Amino acid sequence: MSGGRCTFFPKQFERYFEFDESKTMMTRNASLQGETGLLGKLTAHSLGWNWGKKILLTTILVPSLLTTSVVFMFSPASTPASAAQFSHEKKSDAPEGFEIYLKASEADVLKAVKEVIEDDTIQGTWIYDNDKTLTDAVPETSSSYYGEYKGEGQVFYKVRHRALAPRHFKESADIGDLTVRYVVQGVAPKKTRLQIDAVFVEDGNKKVHASDTTVETSEFADVQAHIVQIQKIAQQDAELTQRREMLVETRLSAKERNEELARLTDSENSLNSLQQKVDELHHKLEVRVKSDSVDLKAAPFNRAAKLASLSGHSELLVEIITDYWYGVETVDGKRGWVRLDQVEPLP
Repeated sequence: MSGGRCTFFPKQFERYFEFDESKTMMTRNASLQGETGLLGKLTAHSLGWNWGKKILLTTILVPSLLTTSVVFMFSPASTPASAAQFSHEKKSDAPEGFEIYLKASEADVLKAVKEVIEDDTIQGTWIYDNDKTLTDAVPETSSSYYGEYKGEGQVFYKVRHRALAPRHFKESADIGDLTVRYVVQGVAPKKTRLQIDAVFVEDGNKKVHASDTTVETSEFADVQAHIVQIQKIAQQDAELTQRREMLVETRLSAKERNEELARLTDSENSLNSLQQKVDELHHKLEVRVKSDSVDLKAAPFNRAAKLASLSGHSELLVEIITDYWYGVETVDGKRGWVRLDQVEPLP
């Protein structure tokens, strides 16, 4: 699959990526242990689980190019500074976010996030079922819910005011503000932390509704697509500059030019061969539903909400791979989760 698609690779590709095992994973309720086994390496926030050692490794797939590996983990978001103003909020309803460590410069991530917040669409939620997009969001420099940010890195906000019961926020049923917060922190020259949190707060009683992480993961996919495009353009510019410098500095004879042409032809053949291998790998990430219809889930666990019913032999694109679940996209653009045993490779 080409530019802008986030793909999670199986273990045989781990040699391409970095590892970070500085934390551990645990559940708050021992009775959920069986459910945890089905989740594998991905856990839903709505169940209140903490993230740590279970790490997902990802790469971006673009023509003749493999870039941008990330270490992906969920962790509880910081407690909102102004939480006392929201008198109807229950502690168990406090929203949780996640953070992602990208193998990308802080400048690239900042540019991508700024492009995303300037877009008036908030991904992963909607108001009306006949139009599953949420527009009219605006960038803002502060948030009445989150309060003043005192952590490390730079913070950005995108807010949709007067949103009516947006989807994927627990028990939302009134008008209020939907706020997405992005925190960008460079931790190394080519490693950047990105944290995304989403919350819906009713206007009247200030009741807080936690996200089920669909908005956060969808917004991350949008940011990631922008990062891929930024890196692709930068690489193309660097290659063009290098070629120009070589032409200026070198005066080749006819024989040397012919040799150079031959080398370029060999390089193009190598690139074509690499592209073919990438296409073959991409085909392996396409699956279809087995003969029986299955439910497309909102999160990777059996009790998650049903997003749609997928008929037998429906083709799906695998975007995320866990031990027991696939994060997939349907041919009509729907995203959700199916169990590994519910699908099969394309013939």
